Amino acid sequence: MSTSPAALLRATGQSHWLDVIADPVRLQILRSLSQIPDATATELADRSPASHQTLRRHLEALEAMGVIRSRPGASDGETSGRPATRFSLPPNVRESVCSVLDNSQPRRAA
Repeated sequence: MSTSPAALLRATGQSHWLDVIADPVRLQILRSLSQIPDATATELADRSPASHQTLRRHLEALEAMGVIRSRPGASDGETSGRPATRFSLPPNVRESVCSVLDNSQPRRAA
């Protein structure tokens, strides 16, 4: 008997991105990150109707599930304070998200 990829991911403590898209904020985060290489929480908030706090909570949850990853931002040398964390999709998740979301969009008649 074979085990589904989603079941294997859950058994190892990792989530498949399809497991988390029931929430519209999380779906919007994945959609946005599939269209750009990476973004800060503020940049993602500009693309979403959710509040910055709500978005941040979902980013933390998606990162904890292994669906997105984060890296420290780079200083521009002029702005004071800690650079903002940048969020991105791992390549395998990006490919999967793009594949599904591109196919779910209605095709325009030529």
